[in-house]
Amino acid sequence: MPRLRLLFPLLLAGWLACAGASASTQQPSPAPRIERCTIADEQGDFGLPTPYTHASGGMGYTLTSLIFDTLVWRDASGKLVPGLASAWRESADHRTIDFTLRSDARWHDGKSVTAADVVFTFAYLRQHPHPLFDLGAIDGVDDLGKGRVRVRLKRVYAPFVAQLAGSVPILPQHVYARLDDPQHVKQADIVGSGPYRLGAYDKAAGRYLFTANEAYYLGPPRVRSLLFLRMQPSLAVGALKRGQVDMIRSLPAPLAAEVTRFATVVSAPSGHPVRLRFNHARPPFDDKRLRQAIARGIDRQELLRVVENGQGEVSAGRFVRGSIWQSGAPFDAYAYDPAAARRMLAELGYRAAPDGRLRDSGGKPWVLELAATRSLARPASQLAGQLEKLGMEVNVRIMDGGILGARMVAADFDLALVSQGSNGDPESMLRQTAGNGAFSDAFRRADLLELLQQQVGTVDVAKRRALLDRAQAIYAEELPAFFLYSPQWITAANARLRPWFTPGGIAVGISLPLNKLMFVQ
Repeated sequence: MPRLRLLFPLLLAGWLACAGASASTQQPSPAPRIERCTIADEQGDFGLPTPYTHASGGMGYTLTSLIFDTLVWRDASGKLVPGLASAWRESADHRTIDFTLRSDARWHDGKSVTAADVVFTFAYLRQHPHPLFDLGAIDGVDDLGKGRVRVRLKRVYAPFVAQLAGSVPILPQHVYARLDDPQHVKQADIVGSGPYRLGAYDKAAGRYLFTANEAYYLGPPRVRSLLFLRMQPSLAVGALKRGQVDMIRSLPAPLAAEVTRFATVVSAPSGHPVRLRFNHARPPFDDKRLRQAIARGIDRQELLRVVENGQGEVSAGRFVRGSIWQSGAPFDAYAYDPAAARRMLAELGYRAAPDGRLRDSGGKPWVLELAATRSLARPASQLAGQLEKLGMEVNVRIMDGGILGARMVAADFDLALVSQGSNGDPESMLRQTAGNGAFSDAFRRADLLELLQQQVGTVDVAKRRALLDRAQAIYAEELPAFFLYSPQWITAANARLRPWFTPGGIAVGISLPLNKLMFVQ
């Protein structure tokens, strides 16, 4: 989009200059409207914000959610609230969910959002599968007339409302029906029903401008326009202090103390645990005793202190402490004990030579590769240092996420450091433990798999948590991966914004401080 790239440099100075200006408040309002909010983000570009073209990861989806609404959404408390659907009802057998659509919801081109659009969306997702949405449990979606939609399930699927109704962006049939390939959408085709439209997008510069949908069914958004800018955190701190930006999306922990003096700083558990993945598909890590020995030699508290400035928590289990799905602490069994780790390694034939380096049972030096993406380069380096203290030789390899994912699928690695979200519905434990995704643990012990499948089909929270407790106990014993720590995520904003992290995350569990309702209400 070369024309958009030319426009941005001309307008940027003006945008920054007026970032602190509020709209006129001649009309009485409990919350005066804000003309523009400017948000600094270190990465900047997350692809074109449409359901099939945004970049993978939470930020791409979050920007898309400003334009495309879902049937339901989560509010500031994490509660599911009406979106395009004003109400929904689940049958007694949990196999049917009926939604009643709002009569005042409109697409950005003025056409009404209809039940036909909802039916079309799920059919289109089957024709054009999306990596975020698994429709395998859906038997059919029916237009019942008078703005009502019925979803029929093949089996009980506990996460449906939260995981699909609260995440799938509803598509305008009159636009997408003529798109054979949704990957090649043009800006003119970006028609949503959400609180914002895409005003401009500069991929090279990593800038987005969103303008308010004045006809939004919840009322005109409180913030008239949102400007997202690529900016390094150290520069963003100064810009926030001068009033040139209103919010820093992700604030590094070492900068938080300084920013607290002049802005609001909010933090929350990320729900993105860092875990050490073992290649259990081949020797030597096919032996769980070796995996357990290495776990005893890792000082997770020290990793958290050095890498995250102590901001976060050592992982008790797969979910963050305090989650309704985490009642035990199975990973506490692997308290840091390097002496015990060395004894366990010796019992497996790994003994130290005079130089302190471990040799395998054949007398060969034990050399391992630890793979990670650039975003995890620092914890990878620190972890390698800890393992070398045990006598291992560890070579850290930093690589592109696509390359690492391909190597993990092919089981072509020794150790890998990965991080995936554990917020949202605990169905994610099934996908990330036994699924076919690039960063899955690819671990499918029969009884563990059965428990994980059972919990997805269990609606009762207490019974589901009991199944997850049993599954986590097996996981912690087998240790296909060792959960290390979950960092704290921090954001900062001036007085015009009230930033918050949605408990449990938005949509599929995205724990970013950019819930669109923050800018709407």
